[in-house]
Amino acid sequence: MWKPGKKTLFVLMILMAIFGGLTSYWIDWTVFETNKGVLREIQLPIIFLVLSFYFMIPYLKKIKEEKKNNEA
Repeated sequence: MWKPGKKTLFVLMILMAIFGGLTSYWIDWTVFETNKGVLREIQLPIIFLVLSFYFMIPYLKKIKEEKKNNEA
């Protein structure tokens, strides 16, 4: 299994959040008025934002582990 480092997780987390923000900026908001194709419009931003949180969890675990080792 892939065990990325702390810096790699941080970069991936930030990139996914940026891509999520950019793709949500490109959403055609007129689609939401018609309620047709809404899922297709918000699918990509949701994927990027979920991936951002997915990389955030192991990043925070590594920081917590590192902090615990420094205190001991």
